[in-house]
Amino acid sequence: MIKNNLKMIIFTITLLTLSCIIFYVGHFLFFKKDMPEAAANTGSQEASQTGKVPAAAGPLPIEYKHISAEINGYKQEIFTLEFDPMDERVEFKPVLSFDNVFGFEKLSEIAARTGAYAAVNGGFFYEYGDPVGMAAIDGKLYMAATGYDPVFIMDEKGPRFEKIISEIYFTYKDKRIDINSLNRTGKTGNIILYTNEYGSSNRSEAKNTSIRIENNIVTAVYKNVTQVPIKKDSRLISFYGKKASLPDELGIKEGDTVNIEVRPQFGDSYQAYSCGSMLVSGGKAVAPDRDRWVGTLLNRDPRTAIGIKADGKMVLIVVDGRQTGYSTGMTGKELAEYLIQLGVEEAAMLDGGATSQMLVEGSLKNRPSDRGLERPVAGAFIVKLKDT
Repeated sequence: MIKNNLKMIIFTITLLTLSCIIFYVGHFLFFKKDMPEAAANTGSQEASQTGKVPAAAGPLPIEYKHISAEINGYKQEIFTLEFDPMDERVEFKPVLSFDNVFGFEKLSEIAARTGAYAAVNGGFFYEYGDPVGMAAIDGKLYMAATGYDPVFIMDEKGPRFEKIISEIYFTYKDKRIDINSLNRTGKTGNIILYTNEYGSSNRSEAKNTSIRIENNIVTAVYKNVTQVPIKKDSRLISFYGKKASLPDELGIKEGDTVNIEVRPQFGDSYQAYSCGSMLVSGGKAVAPDRDRWVGTLLNRDPRTAIGIKADGKMVLIVVDGRQTGYSTGMTGKELAEYLIQLGVEEAAMLDGGATSQMLVEGSLKNRPSDRGLERPVAGAFIVKLKDT
């Protein structure tokens, strides 16, 4: 009995000893990647494979803030984005829904497809989503400036607001012919220039004469027609009403050279978007009592605005409203005065009401007045972080 117990003890000790040896050997053989040296080696391998050294952690060039405040006795929930649009790490520009003249798209969808870090709703639009004024993206003009509203412009000179009128015309031989507008519904007596961002045709319900132009060469002439197709990378000039006979009078035919000109020119990669009324100019509040797109600015409503500080930094602001106990909203003058407190020198209104929305990193930060739900927009301003 004693002999058997002794054998059992020896067997157990031997088994425990072998288990310990196997555990420690296995630890060194299979878990070396947890050691600091192994981690350093992994980083070196990633750098050599991608051609980039992983970026060091640091502050983002975009600052987002959510401020709860009481202004003139009213509770306000305010959301701001501040950044330098000239910072090489930042890309700032307007975007149209689906990159077309017409249509509506959720802000979250715009941000997702463009890779935007942040976005706010854009300016005002007509029934079918076409912007009311100028829109230009990466140097491509989608809609012309009317001269009625301030236009936000961003180019190599930096951000600014200007009131401009787009001058569009074509030259044929030694004659200059003025064009009334770009990508708008054709009206009798008008000459309209169309690009394929307007759609697959000029959408005309009225008889017209149209000429298609590719690389400054007339490739087709359409007479006494309604809708005329627009090919990709081509432009169409449509002549309505009494102007429909003009191509014949000028003698325009296939193969002729027609040069289209647009003034003023802002370079190859400028951005532009028409806004509502100016709120701040020269560091002073200039908000009117009425805006031609939204009516009275004396009510306290949800608001969105775009501003420029003295140092050239941009401020995008959204104020929630129409929600008792949460956020009241601001008048135009209150918003102007608040922007001045933030150091804004120039600012203009964007669309407001239930359209006022701010998205950051894929998340809707404010609470839109339509039950907190996203409202599809015709356009937006996006802020992207670029790889540098």
